[in-house]
Amino acid sequence: MEKLIGKVLAKITPSAAEYRAELALADKLIGKIKSMEGKHVDAILAGSLARNTHLKGDRDIDIFVLFPKHLLREEFVKEGLRIGKRVLKGYKWFEAYSEHPYLRANVNGYDVEIVPSYKIANASELKSAVDRTAFHTKYLLKNLSEKHRSEVRLLRQFMKGIRCYGADLKFASVPGYVIELLILEYGTFENCLKAIAEWHFGKVIDLEGYWNEKDARKMFPEAPLIIIDPIDKKRNVAAALAKEQFERMVLAANAFLKKPNEKFFFPELVKCWGIGKIRQMLSKKEIIALQLAYPKNVLSDIMWGELRRLERKVATQLKQREFDVLRSDSWTDEKKTIALIYELKELALPKTMGRIGPFAEDLENQKRFIAAHKGKIISGPRIEKGRWVIETRREFTDVKKLLCVIAKELAKKDKKDVRRAIKSGCRVLDKEGIEALYGKNGEFQRFLTRYLKGKEEFLE
Repeated sequence: MEKLIGKVLAKITPSAAEYRAELALADKLIGKIKSMEGKHVDAILAGSLARNTHLKGDRDIDIFVLFPKHLLREEFVKEGLRIGKRVLKGYKWFEAYSEHPYLRANVNGYDVEIVPSYKIANASELKSAVDRTAFHTKYLLKNLSEKHRSEVRLLRQFMKGIRCYGADLKFASVPGYVIELLILEYGTFENCLKAIAEWHFGKVIDLEGYWNEKDARKMFPEAPLIIIDPIDKKRNVAAALAKEQFERMVLAANAFLKKPNEKFFFPELVKCWGIGKIRQMLSKKEIIALQLAYPKNVLSDIMWGELRRLERKVATQLKQREFDVLRSDSWTDEKKTIALIYELKELALPKTMGRIGPFAEDLENQKRFIAAHKGKIISGPRIEKGRWVIETRREFTDVKKLLCVIAKELAKKDKKDVRRAIKSGCRVLDKEGIEALYGKNGEFQRFLTRYLKGKEEFLE
């Protein structure tokens, strides 16, 4: 394993020249901010670059502009954007939004974020979620050793390779801060994987010893992984991690320890199937899709959150109308097209369905049972095996028609970005429609091939 780790480190560690160039640009931008007149009191570099734990090729520069905690929210936002626009003058910037607006721009090939934040004394004074960031940076700079930095890079690349890196809703995984805390907890990449391989749902990591495990699980009962923020004992920094991703991490750790391989760090690009293979696989399944248009001027990390929510919402509505959803997924090229894929037990249902009511002797509830289905009964009521039974007419028997109705409802009632996506172009795709989209979009080809394979890429 030592030889493999050395080989991987050589690929993922930025050169001294690259690191100097990144810091030079960050220092230049911070210097500009500090020299400006305004209500800000400081500007700092944050993120993995500040800790020197970033990967070769990562070109992210996160700068936080600090304001006094007494500044009113409206003025805080206004001043933050004003400073961001001034420092990014001459570059194409755009406004992003998390808890409050901030600016993003590409500066000389680097993705720069200028984020307003309050300068506070400790986590108890938090006025916005990003106010913790300065404390995270300070904590990690104090506790990370030079050896730790290499171990962080290894774990970060491993998580990227198994598609478990990123707290945004595209991946529902762990952010870089969690990677760094895991190395502080376990010391090395190898020790960390050995620990992960033994994890079970509700695993608790608390570097500062704020809670016993029982109390931590009470606070976060639905979290597969609980990592208490060292600077805010009431926060689980692994809250974004989905149960499926937690299980993927455990599976991948076991697989790697059993047979270490570079593919865990650098998986091969998905080799897209030919249209004949796609047609063959689709013929074995009952699949339908909802295609939408990607709305203009919406950030991908925001849209991914909307897509995951929309995917679940549509699946719930399908189930409520008695279509059995076996599996679903969502995809976007983050430019023009969105697709929600639903794999069902069947695409069409019988026109009628039997409904079992109360026991035969329960005449009072029998009346309520009949009244609840008044106007829909086409056969019954009758007694079968000691219970009242009726047959009712199904409102929807064809899933394609149902999806059209669901889409129309969402176009009126859902959140703004989803409404725009539907109104800009919404189609229900049967298998032929899915094939047609596959033939036009290379990114959809990779997504659908991976979906239909249905196998973890790191497994033999």
